Amino acid sequence: MTLIMSKDSAILQGAFLQAEKLCLPSSLSSIHKVDWIRVGSPIELAVREICGPDEPGGRPNFQALSWKKRIVCVVWLKLLSREAQEDVEKAWRENPFFSLQNGLPEMNHVVLLELVKSTAAARIFAHFLLHLPQPRIGAELARLAEHVRSDPAREEDVRFFLEVWWELWKGRDELNAGNEETIEAMFANQFARLFSGCPSLTPHAAKRLKLDSVDMTASSANTDILHIFLHALKDMTDLVSSTDVCFQSLSISLDALYTSFLIKEEVVLPVIEKLDYLCEVIYCRGENETLSPELIQDAQRDLWASLSPSQFKPSRMKVFEALKIITDLTQLWKDKGLLTVSSPLIPRYSGFHLQRSVQRVLTALDESPEAVTEKNTLRDLLKSLDLPAPENTPELQAQVTAIIITHLLQDYESFAELFAGQTSWARSESWVNCLEKNQAAFCHHRALLSLSTTLMSLVHTESSDVSRCRKLMKITADIFSALSLEDKNQALAAMLVLSSRGFFSRPVPSAVTEGFDQELNMAFNCIIQGGGGASAVVSQGNLTTAVSLVARVAFQNPEAALKSCCHSAVFNKGAFSLMAKILHQLPGLQDQRGGKEGEPKNDGFISLSGRSLLCRCLQETVGNKSMSASEKEQLLRFLGLLMTSHVIKEEEEKKQSFLTPQKVVNTFVLPNLSAVGDDSLDIEFSLQLLHAALSVEAAPSPHWVLGCSPFPLLFVLAQLYSQAYRCWEEPPEGAIRLRSMDTKELLVSVLTILGEVVGAEVEANPSRWSRALFWLHNKTEELDWTVQFHLKAVWGQHFKNEVPSSMLEVCDLPEQ
Repeated sequence: MTLIMSKDSAILQGAFLQAEKLCLPSSLSSIHKVDWIRVGSPIELAVREICGPDEPGGRPNFQALSWKKRIVCVVWLKLLSREAQEDVEKAWRENPFFSLQNGLPEMNHVVLLELVKSTAAARIFAHFLLHLPQPRIGAELARLAEHVRSDPAREEDVRFFLEVWWELWKGRDELNAGNEETIEAMFANQFARLFSGCPSLTPHAAKRLKLDSVDMTASSANTDILHIFLHALKDMTDLVSSTDVCFQSLSISLDALYTSFLIKEEVVLPVIEKLDYLCEVIYCRGENETLSPELIQDAQRDLWASLSPSQFKPSRMKVFEALKIITDLTQLWKDKGLLTVSSPLIPRYSGFHLQRSVQRVLTALDESPEAVTEKNTLRDLLKSLDLPAPENTPELQAQVTAIIITHLLQDYESFAELFAGQTSWARSESWVNCLEKNQAAFCHHRALLSLSTTLMSLVHTESSDVSRCRKLMKITADIFSALSLEDKNQALAAMLVLSSRGFFSRPVPSAVTEGFDQELNMAFNCIIQGGGGASAVVSQGNLTTAVSLVARVAFQNPEAALKSCCHSAVFNKGAFSLMAKILHQLPGLQDQRGGKEGEPKNDGFISLSGRSLLCRCLQETVGNKSMSASEKEQLLRFLGLLMTSHVIKEEEEKKQSFLTPQKVVNTFVLPNLSAVGDDSLDIEFSLQLLHAALSVEAAPSPHWVLGCSPFPLLFVLAQLYSQAYRCWEEPPEGAIRLRSMDTKELLVSVLTILGEVVGAEVEANPSRWSRALFWLHNKTEELDWTVQFHLKAVWGQHFKNEVPSSMLEVCDLPEQ
């Protein structure tokens, strides 16, 4: 990349040449700090002309920031080229800044540092420093400290020094990447090229954000950044003459101490504490700066720098040495009266920052087992900072949070979750507008859950605004629809924890209910008409669309959506297959609140605990309706598909069924079979469903059937068998007669399969099941004797296979 000459470049070169003339008989390469006042004005004017006016609030615009970086980069490379004695013939081919740089006169570091100070470019200077190896950073900072102390030394020089220090501690500004980042990278490349003879300064190393700790020729003191800063500040003590700079010096020193020695990892604050801090900072700085994304980002970077371990690890400085320097400075400035707050009723940012810094260091020192005498000095300092707490209103909190979300500033997802959950903010139009315009920021299930909770509280209030509620419901559903399938399932599971009826857990305005009912009906009409018919072949695209439609309405009201699924599966011809496929894609709707399916007691009995939401919806859908044979078949096949394991994620090959066979048997089979004698019950359907459940591939022992009262279930089946095959007897009143041979064969098959399963479990742990086994054997003795032959697998070695003695009396008859 080559930097093309432009009008602005010509203005800059002309300004430097004019400054060179003002130096006569000397030159820019030999000027001193005191000379800048006389010769620097043409350069300052040129920079202002090139960069243009600042934006409202005194912040540089994008063009100004870009040009300032370019100017600092070119001037600094001019100095480095001279230091490295670069060959001009090589420079014009490899240096993209050559045309602009070559047009500038020779100069020294006074020009660079005074240019940075006069144009408020401390942040830019610090960012370029961060692209250098740490030994070079130490050398440049030592040069900066020497320059600040040189005559004429004023308090504004100390302020400049502190700005560079704190910007280094804050690190890179990730928001302003782009063209500026390119200039920084070009600077790093040129530095590496100029000093390629040094093995520690390869191009790759120069670009790295994490600074190398390679020692070149500098001493360990020069590579210890904290050592340089604290000792330089100690030498500048007499230059500090205002409370503001005094507070700024102490707060930065204490934060540097805290992040260098007292923490090992970032201190993560809850998002509400971060918001309180930001609002307090903005209130303190509000007199001079307007609320803006840049102001909030600066405050965020300040907070991060105060709570994150420093990237500059001390190599020479020790914690107690650093603490002593800071407390000595504190005592010295206290004796001069600089720690007295002139207007105690007006909170100042420097005082607020210092207050927080002292509190952090004192807390960390109190947790240290070593006795620290300097703590008393810091406690006295904290008492002297008796400042009023900055105002922190809900309106300001909402404004700040909205700006963070809108501009996707640091940690915006956590702030989105906080924003979504604030019911008190939700009554303002600006809250709704922010939500509507920044839906992407809320596209994670935690924020969505907070938003849903807020919406439910708004909908259920007596004075709820119907139009606002409907708008919020649509926004919330739109945010949900934008989630990935995995996040949708997490959100559905979270919603079921809140309420099985979603936003409609309590009475809501009828207009809101009607709007949802229309959406629900439209969704299922689209699904049935678009791919749920008897002969329809469902494509992957249609299935994805159907899953999204069902998930959207299910998030708003899980119970209503599942009832519609059940109704379609049973009463719409051929729709059971599509409905099962949809539910397999939405495991988040597997409601487990009814209680975990536990293991049975040693007697083989188990209480029928809570049903799943889908089972309840199916029971309510079918109810006492008289279903046709085809509808029963659809219900049977629907439940069979839901019990079948299905691949949830192909890459993980994880198989899962929507309904467990145990849940199906406990819900639909046991209640029917335990009520033998009720003519309205369809025993044949129960047997078919039990057979389907037993046919599902089961996990290794213990078998799921142990959670379905297996021994009472065997006895009921044995009763049915006995009644079915004692055809010569008149059945008891209310008993059910199985007339179909197919049904009788199904009964024998179910009895045999179940007996084999239970028998295997008994054999694996006979002592556990002995009581239940004897109970079953005693009960079956009252039934037809052939029943026990079908339970041979259950008896195992416990009981013999016996025939009633009456059956053997035929042997005593004469041959006639």
